[in-house]
Amino acid sequence: MFMEEGEKPLFRQLVLLALLLASLSGAASLISSESWRAGGVTLVWPSNGFLIGYLLCTQKRRWPVYLAVGAIVDCCLNFALGNSGWLSAYLAGCNMLEVAVASTLLYPTIAPRPDLTRRDQLGRLMLYGMVLAPAIAAMLASLAYSKGRLFTRDQLFQFQTWFIADALGVATMTPLYLSFKHRKGYTSRSLLEVIGLFLLLMAVSLFVFWQTRLPLLFFVLPFLLLLGVRLGLAGSAAGLLLVAVIGGMLTTAHRGPVWLAKDIPLSTRDLTFQFFIGVSMLVLYILEVLIAESNRLQLNLRASESRFRLLAESSRDVIVLMALEGERHYVSPAVVEVLGWQPEEMLGGSFRQTVHPEDAPHFAQLLQDCREGKPTGVLAYRCRTKGGDYRWLETNPRLYRDPLTGEPAGIVSVIRDIADRKTAEEELSRAFRMVENLASIDGLTGIANRRRFDETLDREWRRAQREGTELSVVMLDVDHFKLFNDLYGHLRGDDCLRQIADSVREVATYVADLPARYGGEEFAVILPHTSRSGALKVCTRILCTVRSRHIVHEGNPHGVVTVSAGCVTLVPNDSSSYVAMLQAADSALYRAKALGRNRIEVAEMDAQLN
Repeated sequence: MFMEEGEKPLFRQLVLLALLLASLSGAASLISSESWRAGGVTLVWPSNGFLIGYLLCTQKRRWPVYLAVGAIVDCCLNFALGNSGWLSAYLAGCNMLEVAVASTLLYPTIAPRPDLTRRDQLGRLMLYGMVLAPAIAAMLASLAYSKGRLFTRDQLFQFQTWFIADALGVATMTPLYLSFKHRKGYTSRSLLEVIGLFLLLMAVSLFVFWQTRLPLLFFVLPFLLLLGVRLGLAGSAAGLLLVAVIGGMLTTAHRGPVWLAKDIPLSTRDLTFQFFIGVSMLVLYILEVLIAESNRLQLNLRASESRFRLLAESSRDVIVLMALEGERHYVSPAVVEVLGWQPEEMLGGSFRQTVHPEDAPHFAQLLQDCREGKPTGVLAYRCRTKGGDYRWLETNPRLYRDPLTGEPAGIVSVIRDIADRKTAEEELSRAFRMVENLASIDGLTGIANRRRFDETLDREWRRAQREGTELSVVMLDVDHFKLFNDLYGHLRGDDCLRQIADSVREVATYVADLPARYGGEEFAVILPHTSRSGALKVCTRILCTVRSRHIVHEGNPHGVVTVSAGCVTLVPNDSSSYVAMLQAADSALYRAKALGRNRIEVAEMDAQLN
């Protein structure tokens, strides 16, 4: 009936909204007019609640035009009731402020998926829509009647009148609008039942509020509860509105149970009736939340049980349901194929009867972590078959909780046969380690070779591009190494290179760092997530570590083997290449050698590479 999301506000829709607001405000004025003339209060004001529900179902950018329509309607009504122009505009502003405050606070919670049977949404509706927003509007409106003075009798009376009427209006109209707007009305019941229930409630309400001899005020409540149980939240809201209209009209006409007491002003009788509506509202809505939560819980339990049994009976993995201490309460039929045991033979026993003694402590620790709510991984262990031998299995237990209390109730474990996989993994692992060592390790020094260096640098380069992080590369060269070989021979030269590699490995200890032999007497280090200052520290420590080994080299002016280093640091971008980075580091290295060796030079081209 109203605009959907994405549709532009049309004139006819704004006119329709204005007519509905005018009708609701006019009806509320008619119901309360008799009370006003006799010094009573406004019984219920539903138009604000209706407008709040309307705003919660539309985009926020369209709110100003709807609030403007509401303000115009409210201002015209106040003017028609005899208020001055400025007072009519002021009161209309108070009403729209109430609507705006409530809608703004409720929108993040209710607008995405309106369902007031959820306690978080209903709780916020009560707090923001029925308490906070009406209180703000009532405080401001009451100041107009008390000429700006606070805490006078007239100001408190006006505050009470405005606040209660608006709160009851929101309590009835907002849930009713949201229910029908999102098609959560009475679709699950037949039309005959819906009409019959409302006619029954109407008859009971007329009976209770017509007679003035018996205190039957709360006699209406069981029929409201019946309406709520059969028709849901929409039925509760509509029924409450029906009782408020009938009871309000008859109460102001000097009928109903509130007139049993003598010598009480009409305003007090009206407050008694409003108190009855408020209590009924709380009982109805709380009952709706409890019923909805119970229904959701039962549906979830039935669905979970059905899914569990279907999976357990069909799965080739063994499903085990254990008590918190490990005693088995359920074992799926797949255990026959995996271990040879019948499910009933496994019931009541503990894991210690079947788990290999060497694996039992790990299994016990896994269950202990699960009971304590700690993260648990997959455990591979050996389990005894009915024939007496042991078979490799893996399990990943999970703690499950009682759906009613939330307390830990047991452990569900999915057990998989991995005997064949275990054998294949061991063979594959041995083969893979052998091939990997041959392909990526330098045979002389035991660190990464050039091939692995290139692959790792390409990977770290692309990662640094994605993440926008710094990447550093260090190039190293042994000073006067050819002369070292000439003086001491190639066997001593090989041993020297191994010691240099050990020195680099001692310094580059982070998991992501990669020391490698780049070729001949050259070494390189990849330092991901490392700044220029960090790279300089690594270079300095490498040079110091090499010198501290005191590898005698009479052909070196320092008397011992030393190295020179060139380093570069940058944050790669999409247009740069790690080839240029290597060239910059290599240039820095040869600049260090040209300037006397046993020193560090930093590439000056990294700014251009960025």
